[in-house]
Amino acid sequence: MADYLSVVGARAAAMSAQEIARAVGTSDATVVRTAKSLGYLSLRDLRQALADDNDDVEISTRLSATIAGRPAAHDVLAGAAERQLQALESMLRRVSGEDFDRATAILAAATRIWWCGTGPSAFLAGYGAFLCRRLGTPAGTLTHAGADHADELLALRDGDAAVVLAYGRIHPYVHVLLDHAVATGVNIILVTDIRGPRLQTPVAVQLNAGRGTPGLFASHGTTIVLVESMVLAIAAREPERATEALASLNQLRHGLTGRRFDVDPD
Repeated sequence: MADYLSVVGARAAAMSAQEIARAVGTSDATVVRTAKSLGYLSLRDLRQALADDNDDVEISTRLSATIAGRPAAHDVLAGAAERQLQALESMLRRVSGEDFDRATAILAAATRIWWCGTGPSAFLAGYGAFLCRRLGTPAGTLTHAGADHADELLALRDGDAAVVLAYGRIHPYVHVLLDHAVATGVNIILVTDIRGPRLQTPVAVQLNAGRGTPGLFASHGTTIVLVESMVLAIAAREPERATEALASLNQLRHGLTGRRFDVDPD
């Protein structure tokens, strides 16, 4: 079993226990026992590690594996929902309550929260900053990876905190951000699917969230849930600040629309 996994590598990340068992000629239970004997909590954790070791699988390959055997649109929906539920269950195992509490305590105490992400994660960073501002927490975004990132970093100040969304690999701009954060007294909350000591610069808290099923088309549904939960947890720590912000928002909307336009805290 171990020999087979070492040969197929990241391709096994998208395979179910049944598919691996058929390929090797053994049982599903043996596949699961093998994963645990190799030091992983579950087969899913082993599949995630295989995906981490080779994140360069072509996007077209991931897409084909995701939609294969799903001829109808509703089959795609059902499959996506099932994968999201599995990913959320995995996140709850990988993100401990202690780490989440520590991360949100740091964010609630920060002068300003910076949400950092590039590519698809840039939109999630913008969403996180939007929710923070709506609930009374000053927030901004860092969404560039090139030379423009230097201009963004100039805004960081002592007492700020940054949530960095870094998936697949730690890009050079993240290392620059982490080094600058240490120099300026900014706490970093790293949200990633990369596990293990791959960073030379320490972070305040690392939250190990994934991007859906390893080896398949990446999904950020889990990250959206984590981002929303973080912002709500911050509001729970500072309820008066959140309530005042919503009251101001409602008043401003009333001025713009000429009628009451309530925004519910949920």
